[in-house]
Amino acid sequence: MSEIKKVKNEYIKEQSNGLRGTIKQELHDSELNKFTKDNEQVLKFHGIYQQDDRDKRKELIKQKKDRLYSFMIRTKNPGGGNISPDQWEILDEISTNWANGTLRITTRECFQFHGIGKKNLWNAVNAMNSKLISSYGACGDINRNTVASPISDLRSSYYYDASYLATEIDKATLAKSKGYYEIWVDDEKYTTNINQKKIEKDDLYGENYLPRKFKIGVGHQSDNSIDVYTQDIGIIPIFSKDNELIGFNILVGGGLGSHHNQAQTFPRLADELGMCKNEDHVIKVVRAILMVQRNHGCRTNRKRARMKYLLEEWGVDKFRKEVERFLDFKLDKFIKFSIKEIDDFYGWHQQPDKNKFFCGIFIENGRIGDTKKIKLKTGLKEIIKKFNIETRLTATQDLILVNIDKNDVDAIKELFEKYNIDTHEKYSSIKKMSMACPALPTCSLAVAEAERYLPKLLEQLENMGYGNEDIKIRMSGCPNSCSRPPVSELGLIGATLGKYNIYLGGDHLGTRLNKLFMELVEDEELPKVISKLIDYWKDNRDSEIQRFGDFYNCQNFDNLKKNIIIQK
Repeated sequence: MSEIKKVKNEYIKEQSNGLRGTIKQELHDSELNKFTKDNEQVLKFHGIYQQDDRDKRKELIKQKKDRLYSFMIRTKNPGGGNISPDQWEILDEISTNWANGTLRITTRECFQFHGIGKKNLWNAVNAMNSKLISSYGACGDINRNTVASPISDLRSSYYYDASYLATEIDKATLAKSKGYYEIWVDDEKYTTNINQKKIEKDDLYGENYLPRKFKIGVGHQSDNSIDVYTQDIGIIPIFSKDNELIGFNILVGGGLGSHHNQAQTFPRLADELGMCKNEDHVIKVVRAILMVQRNHGCRTNRKRARMKYLLEEWGVDKFRKEVERFLDFKLDKFIKFSIKEIDDFYGWHQQPDKNKFFCGIFIENGRIGDTKKIKLKTGLKEIIKKFNIETRLTATQDLILVNIDKNDVDAIKELFEKYNIDTHEKYSSIKKMSMACPALPTCSLAVAEAERYLPKLLEQLENMGYGNEDIKIRMSGCPNSCSRPPVSELGLIGATLGKYNIYLGGDHLGTRLNKLFMELVEDEELPKVISKLIDYWKDNRDSEIQRFGDFYNCQNFDNLKKNIIIQK
């Protein structure tokens, strides 16, 4: 029988010498403005993407010049994106000195830097690590940043610190290779002598790591900001009526990426696997699940390599049996539960310590920078340094200042006013519930705008009188769906430049997928189409409290197009 041909990425990982490749040599080769294709893939495990300015591609081609390459670095901040004041200072300096002047919060509670040149790449990564901020494992075929309900330790009604468990999971799933530290931290002399290979044995990942990226999240019934059903592994603590911890529900097989017009790919919500009695069991189950995906996930087609497709093929019962082969215990029965809300964290809130407060700040599409009107980056830098404030990042791309002394609240409010920083009150409801991915000009996968276009679309809707509608709108520049549009009430996914597919019927709480409504809608038509959808919902809903997504989940889309789209 002939050997099954794996995709090229698998051979790159095998031959990478423990995720080292020849990155070290190429990094210090001043004649190169980019990395070779193999090293480009290995760099992802180091939290680094090679990109180019797509706005300038055509002009450079005309001039017969090479692309304008730069790099994106993504940090890894497990457990709610905790950032100390010293860490914030170095992140701010990196963005100013070597990146494009902004910090961007991602939907996985970490930061991204954009626009870093190759000659400054080592400086930026090394500076991060000097303050114990890593990018190792933030990308690549590995468990990425483990997200959590970010302030579960600061709300007395939550009863469990999800951030702690997420951090422990991250420790237990970090790759064993020290190549990252040799290249970016210690700047150790590197050898390619085959007799001096430094490959460390990794009992979890092996030499091939996982077939594709992997995402884990620890949520809460009162806060589904992490969209727990979209994770490869979703974990929810379950409590008794007396608020005693019973155990942890485990969900498996979520994921939202797909490809247009390719039925073999699709978004999927996670299945109910079972329950763990304690944190130690959770760690063991997480590692066992990773091993099952390592052994059985598809390595011949990266479009089908996410764990969701293994669940779809096997079913959850077969998957559970395979997981339990790696355990010395059986999973308990999954306890049915319901998501109660999505916490937005906005504004000022007292912590359990009555002398401490936290303040949630809306950050449009996660982009922290300065404009003529709002000096967000400058203001946050001064506030965080002056008052020695810890920050948290959310999976909805927002920022939380935590453990603020009661005596400092008024002074911080004055600085908010000085820099024209509004926590949330001046922003419309429809804007606060929105998210967009970076898309163009940096992302190589984007086929349409997202972050640069969504604010314009929402401003048009606000001007038309729809700003105060509580509708969750999310936009992605491609069907990889990094901003999670498939679990929004109204999803907009780029189909080609200037055109979007519209999806309707997801629920507000992120527990139901939406469905394709219209294809290839031009961006200039979106305000009109969306306004008609809002009007039709308000005129025909069952009650004042029926949400937009719930209403459209029950509609016949063919009839809907005739009733509100085709008719003038």
